[in-house]
Amino acid sequence: MLVSFPGKFRTMTDQTNPLLDRYMAISRAVAGQLDFQQVLQRVAGEIRAVIPYDHMDISVIFADTRDCCAAYEVGVTTGWGEANTPKPIEKSPIRQLLWGEVDHLLTGDAWQDARFHFDGAFDAPIYEARLHSRLHVPFRVHGTIHGALNISSHEKNRYSEQDVAMAREIADLLAPYIYALIRSEEAKKLALSEGAARGREEALRVGALRLTEGMENERKRLGMDLHDQTLADLARVSRQLSHLQRQPSLRASDLAELDVEISTCITELRRIIEDTKPGILELFGFSQAVEAQLERSVASAQPPIRTTVIDNTASLLDIGPEPLRQTLFRIVQEAINNAVKHGRARKIRVSIDTSATHLAVTVEDNGDGPAGAWDRSPGGVDNMRVRARLISAKIDFVRAASEGVTRVIVSLPLAQLTQEETDNDKTSDSTAMDGQGEEAAQ
Repeated sequence: MLVSFPGKFRTMTDQTNPLLDRYMAISRAVAGQLDFQQVLQRVAGEIRAVIPYDHMDISVIFADTRDCCAAYEVGVTTGWGEANTPKPIEKSPIRQLLWGEVDHLLTGDAWQDARFHFDGAFDAPIYEARLHSRLHVPFRVHGTIHGALNISSHEKNRYSEQDVAMAREIADLLAPYIYALIRSEEAKKLALSEGAARGREEALRVGALRLTEGMENERKRLGMDLHDQTLADLARVSRQLSHLQRQPSLRASDLAELDVEISTCITELRRIIEDTKPGILELFGFSQAVEAQLERSVASAQPPIRTTVIDNTASLLDIGPEPLRQTLFRIVQEAINNAVKHGRARKIRVSIDTSATHLAVTVEDNGDGPAGAWDRSPGGVDNMRVRARLISAKIDFVRAASEGVTRVIVSLPLAQLTQEETDNDKTSDSTAMDGQGEEAAQ
């Protein structure tokens, strides 16, 4: 930045060459500095050589807070420059100057000068730092005051009008730099404000996206619950009605049994609507919940279906995170319903086993398996695949024709059982959307 010396600097050019060199050194020192404190530190030595001082600061008025000013200090530190926090001009001891009421302020002893002391004045640093002689000149650009150069000494009557003249010329030399820094700070604040606004907008966008994803995941979960439980219950009712239609006469016990089934459907639908958790799973554990599900699913099967639950893990699943247990239970629940509805099974066995690294839950039946290939099976199997991915499990559908059995095997890393529920929830949120893509592909 080049600085021209207008006519008002004639007093400066009338001085000796060493003084002119000082002013030129001040101009060079501030070039390229990016904040007020750096500017002040760079020019402090040169100004001290011209006007000796014990304390010097610059007061800066920002456009967005014209009723406040911030102070930057060298030499003795005071409360004026604490954290460079803007303070009300109306409480400043030099408010007359900052308001433009006077051209400068000069005092031989600020302790006794009434101009620096009034009700509410922030004048304590004058006493605490032992500042007696003081001179103050404004930074003026385009006729507007943007701050002040303030020089103080411990000595009384240290400064004269000649010092004021030199201080004014130094202030006029610094004013363009101060003004440029003020505008730069304002631009930074504006950029930060715009960045914060964009950040809030982006946060709202991401929040809306996550909310939409969460709603979609919840819709999928409710859809799977309705399919796995309510639809299965209604299918049993439908089978019972078909069976009754073939009977020559109806017995009261048959109607009572049908009434029980319908009541069960209503209860289960209410459970889904109220989003309650599987009660037996919570109260008695995974194995008991599976056993209760088996009994319920085959209660009306004709001919009867024998069921077995074998847990070789000493209830290891019951220490796992709740979302994992619920998801695994829903997979087993769907496998059982498939065996009852589509496989024409006569025996269903659920076993829980562990290896060195994995836990496996196997649902085995001696039925026919799905009518078509597993990858072309209806939505229930797709739901099982999605649920397995939610808990980072592997699911296999095996038809062992030589043994006459069908197996659904869910294999889960043992490490999943020790993960915090919050981590599991986060994994579920991120993988649910992947599951949607897979389901759509099938």
